Amino acid sequence: MKLFRKNSRSIGGDAIAEKIAKKIIDRQRILANYLNRKTRNISGELWVAILIIFCAAFGCYCTFLLIRALG
Repeated sequence: MKLFRKNSRSIGGDAIAEKIAKKIIDRQRILANYLNRKTRNISGELWVAILIIFCAAFGCYCTFLLIRALG
């Protein structure tokens, strides 16, 4: 008597993983295309300014958290 039998009708794990990965990549591509359309008219200089402001804001916040944790 066999206690553990293999189910020969089951779909392989690789096929399921491939389908899930394809759906994720398709949705990422759709989102990327949408965001590219929305930000098409932003200049390079404005992107640099946004990046500097973003880094400064989170740098200040991290410094605040560090000082608060040590103090």
